[in-house]
Amino acid sequence: MIAVIPTGLIFGSLSPRRFTRRIIIHHSASPDVSAATIHGWHLQRGWSGIGYHFVIRQDGSIEAGRPVDMIGAHAGPKVNGDSIGICLAGNFMEYGPTSQQIKSLIELVSYLQELYQTKLEVWQHKDVAATECPGDLFPWSEINQALYGPSGHDNMGGNVMEPWKDELVTLALDKKLISQPHDPDEPAPKWFVLAVGLKILQEVEKRGEKS
Repeated sequence: MIAVIPTGLIFGSLSPRRFTRRIIIHHSASPDVSAATIHGWHLQRGWSGIGYHFVIRQDGSIEAGRPVDMIGAHAGPKVNGDSIGICLAGNFMEYGPTSQQIKSLIELVSYLQELYQTKLEVWQHKDVAATECPGDLFPWSEINQALYGPSGHDNMGGNVMEPWKDELVTLALDKKLISQPHDPDEPAPKWFVLAVGLKILQEVEKRGEKS
């Protein structure tokens, strides 16, 4: 069991996450800051509060952010609905994370793998969005090998979303046909219904453009 420092942050409206299939790693792009400070930044943006679920300080301490079972606000609507956001405090475009942060990150990921009883995929923010986060000096190769051994890993953990499903979910989210991604392990009929629903919606839009 790892030690997570409670922060007692007060949030606005939050939505529960129906399933979890990946962890996304960020940096704060700032000096060493607390979860409470980031909470204040995100509130100023009009969010419900800090978008990350955990913040790892430069001394390796882990602070609680958004409740771990709630949808975060850290990597975009396409992935927030199925992911846990971990932010390491610091600007890794200028320097790398401390050894204490790396140790705590590996321990936290291992803890979450055990908590969810599946090999959650581990991604960098820049793997899913047009960003430099978590920075050029974030030691991804070292983290990858520590998590998966000398051969590393290609982010293929449990509950991997096949490309056609990922595209279907992206379109459905864009059209507001669904509010959060489907579980990749949902039964085939649910994916069929989603595909048919999108097709009908697209036909209605085409007819609307012609009239």
